[in-house]
Amino acid sequence: MTKASFHDAGRSEIAEGLPAGLYPVAVPIGNPLDITLRAVNVLRRCDTVICEEYREGIRLLKALGIEKPLKQINEHTKSIEIRELFEELLIRKDKAVALISDAGTPCFADPGAELVRLCHEFGVAVYPVPGASSLMAALMASGLKSDRFMYYGFLSAKKEERQAELKQLKSQSGFDIVFLEAPYRLKSVLEDMKKLIGGKRSALLFYKLTTPRQQIISGSLEELSSQAESLPKGEFVLILEHESHH
Repeated sequence: MTKASFHDAGRSEIAEGLPAGLYPVAVPIGNPLDITLRAVNVLRRCDTVICEEYREGIRLLKALGIEKPLKQINEHTKSIEIRELFEELLIRKDKAVALISDAGTPCFADPGAELVRLCHEFGVAVYPVPGASSLMAALMASGLKSDRFMYYGFLSAKKEERQAELKQLKSQSGFDIVFLEAPYRLKSVLEDMKKLIGGKRSALLFYKLTTPRQQIISGSLEELSSQAESLPKGEFVLILEHESHH
């Protein structure tokens, strides 16, 4: 895009307003400067914002000087409640609705995806507003070729089920495997990986990406497990390297 067309695109969207529909909007994962110009514009001009947690939604909008009606969808929201919200905001009313998560790109392992599916089912337009993503940030900083990888996401929170999943993943040795996980499960996940996949398997740990406390730690699962003992609870991404890297 040329400099002229870049400015024309921005002016056009602001002048014409937002078409009705759902706008999944990526927000920062740590560094507040990572929010995009388009994300700010959509949040300013939309009618309603659906957030994951009210506290985080209010904090973000306040930092941007924006006041909007807030609704909430998270892991505790039932499917019937999501459908009711969909009908209230996107069927019965002709509105532009922004969807945000607590951090990063929405609809990854969160119930926002169910709202997007309803939009597709009933012909409601969906306008993705891309931006910060812990998955992409980790891959960018990994040094891995990343032309072929497996996104696994979250392992089971239940120890026995998680261990069963890891036993199956041990045979997936031809791909780098990317995991997201709750901050408080880092140590137990690494301990299970060390036991079930092997302490010598190479991995990368991305801790508090884009923040002043960011750490990128590479080494064997045994080394990562040892270093994680001294890390305070914090968001992280883990990449298990495929065996042919070494």
